[in-house]
Amino acid sequence: MPHRRIRPDSHRTIRMGKTLRVLSSQCSEMSHSPLSLPSAWHSVFEHGYTREQFAALSAAVSEAYATSDVFPSRENLFRALELVRPADVKVVILGQDPYPSPGNAHGLSFSVPPSVKLPASLKAIYASLARSFPDWKAPANGHLEPWAHQGVLLLNTILTVRSGEPMSHAKLGWQAFTQALLRTIQAESPFVVFMLWGGKAEVSARPHIDTSRHMILADQHPSPLAQNRLPPEQKFAANGHFAKANELLVSRNRPPIDWSL
Repeated sequence: MPHRRIRPDSHRTIRMGKTLRVLSSQCSEMSHSPLSLPSAWHSVFEHGYTREQFAALSAAVSEAYATSDVFPSRENLFRALELVRPADVKVVILGQDPYPSPGNAHGLSFSVPPSVKLPASLKAIYASLARSFPDWKAPANGHLEPWAHQGVLLLNTILTVRSGEPMSHAKLGWQAFTQALLRTIQAESPFVVFMLWGGKAEVSARPHIDTSRHMILADQHPSPLAQNRLPPEQKFAANGHFAKANELLVSRNRPPIDWSL
């Protein structure tokens, strides 16, 4: 049987096919790899949360990333924890779960990347700031990372969400993890103001906060769904949380937050 010569372009096709299979395999391995918790937060395992629980959570979240569109991106999952150590936390702003729209969530509660249009929830947050501080100027974007550099932990109760489906990851096990984060913060930081925004955030967090040593400021979620049914005096913009937080920090000899952006 005569030897059949393989054309050069066939070699290229074979090589490309092999490369694509390797890349696909690598992506699959990455999506199923264990979650990597920032080292500063490993003390969470000393506060009623086990490594076995984290392993189970890691498996469930990795499976979600591998099988559906999940926000934020995996590399931004623990962005809030990367920016603030437990001992440095002065304020926790606790939301419910990430924005479910593509491109919005980036690992910090209520924050969006600089290029993203301002969400309605952030407009309500900015209205509260403007009402508390007459000289406060609203920025052109919703990027809240400068607050994190001052000790504000921008945390959600549930750290992931499936695209277009709010609260879709409510049963993955995030609540036990974030509750343990709150206990860790209280053990390592001398005084913290906990802003709990939304009923689900408050129900999950309040039992785990020692109000004899720390302070809670709770309110409705700043989303239009929660705000539209309230009279003006009860809307989020009227809560004064940002000014109250600074007053409380100063009363405990902690530097106030510069809320400008």
